[in-house]
Amino acid sequence: MKRLWPLLLGTLLLGACGTPASTPAPPLSGVTPVGQPWTLTFTGLGTTDFDVTLKTVINKQALTDRQGTVVPVRVLSRGSIDVIPSGQARTAGFRYVYSVVSVTSTAALNNVSFLGVRTAGTLPSGTNDTAISALIRAPGAPAYTASEAGTLALNTQPAQASTFNPTTGALQVLPNTDDTVQYLPESDLYTPAGMLGLLPYGFTVLNTSTLGRTLATGAEANRMVIGMKVPLQATAQDDPYAFSFTAIPVSDSETRVTQSLEGLLSGNDAAVQERAAAVGGTLTVLSGSALPGTLVLPSVRTAGPADAATRTIQAPGPHEPL
Repeated sequence: MKRLWPLLLGTLLLGACGTPASTPAPPLSGVTPVGQPWTLTFTGLGTTDFDVTLKTVINKQALTDRQGTVVPVRVLSRGSIDVIPSGQARTAGFRYVYSVVSVTSTAALNNVSFLGVRTAGTLPSGTNDTAISALIRAPGAPAYTASEAGTLALNTQPAQASTFNPTTGALQVLPNTDDTVQYLPESDLYTPAGMLGLLPYGFTVLNTSTLGRTLATGAEANRMVIGMKVPLQATAQDDPYAFSFTAIPVSDSETRVTQSLEGLLSGNDAAVQERAAAVGGTLTVLSGSALPGTLVLPSVRTAGPADAATRTIQAPGPHEPL
């Protein structure tokens, strides 16, 4: 099954219009907290009831006055598609889901993205390695065991919003999304107060008027596209029906544009280079990319602590299928 919820691709990014406590000092270079953590919940996966909702994560330790300025407001659109490699079992495929979210900022901050964050409530239970939580089967179906939920969470990873090319049969990123996913170096991260640690991936917030990296101030004047890929199971009734993703907004000291794994597999070299030039940014790529990245990452941690990743993103090897 291959399904894509309707969306005007050419205007994807435009869409429709506690007790105070100190946080750890961020590094002199790298990312700085600019808001509270929040959760995006995908429900009805694989059904016509597919929906996405936002909820603020209540954090007992508030941010400083300069921070807390970036707030996601509402979900504007969403999409989903199943991609199974030709001739392979269903378990080799993924359900790609995405959501376009409006964002308000009270300051003209630069290079803001929402990074995945590990909390005491994320999966797997006991290690909280991921930014994923609340994985459930369809209502009425047996609940996942702790082991099943943990494995699914580890294999649910960030992804550029994608579709299926009917001509080539390959994965294809959606137009105007080449500056939506960020991969960051581990050295730029910090540990948010009350959290277990950041993950070095996230989703860029863009000014809807300029499509640039300096946020507009005012209600819902910015957009971000959040995408994830969820592993398909042997039978549809065992697929996740819902899951949540927790993230926190940060401002980066550097302007960077990332070629995501999906972009690499889709051959978006020219588009991502053009985007980096347009925003005056450096280019971050995975090892194996043909692009001359300023930052070349052998892999990107999507689960586990910084010194002991339990899942990563990396480009396919020379003898692996794209």
